[in-house]
Amino acid sequence: MVWDYNDRTPPLQPAAAKLRFVPPLVLGSSNIPHVVWGIDAEICHEVPSMIWDSMEILVPKAYLQAAAERLTKSLPIFTQIVFPLDQDQLLPHYSDDCILLASAKKLRTTANYIILIPDTVFHFDTTNPTSIMKPPSYFELPLKYNEVGVPTFSSLLDALLACRNETKTQHFTGFEKGRWRMSGLKRRFLTEATTLVA
Repeated sequence: MVWDYNDRTPPLQPAAAKLRFVPPLVLGSSNIPHVVWGIDAEICHEVPSMIWDSMEILVPKAYLQAAAERLTKSLPIFTQIVFPLDQDQLLPHYSDDCILLASAKKLRTTANYIILIPDTVFHFDTTNPTSIMKPPSYFELPLKYNEVGVPTFSSLLDALLACRNETKTQHFTGFEKGRWRMSGLKRRFLTEATTLVA
């Protein structure tokens, strides 16, 4: 696929964005510090991306369980499940630190999986308001969505650069065909960011 950088069409249409960002809206409305991460952070900064069926959200480690409980209570279609430890591509130390929520049925309009990741994994402070912005205006979201935390572009790059040489900072990029696919998302992020800056 060839990306047209002059095409300013939003990566998500407003109706789809409204549904996609419901999980972080739940957290923001509950005063739980967070930022969307991975693909969802990319699309908020117009990095060419394809939407996966998982949504990654960074939260302070102390809030992980509270975030999971709030999401499963407000969105009962999601339940907390155990990471598939038998998958050879899953790094065990992540299953100890992260929480996986899965939808009871396939959703066509939003994420089927929510992965709550401690913000310390990426050296990102989700309690620092100067590192966080609201979703971009091109999503045309209602005002209540201003509660959704999005990393600023500079803080996103700072976080990725801070852990660029750490071998343990790969993280989940999607759930496909029953297997967790792992990749160096940070490396891809940096490549795309360099392309955008150029």
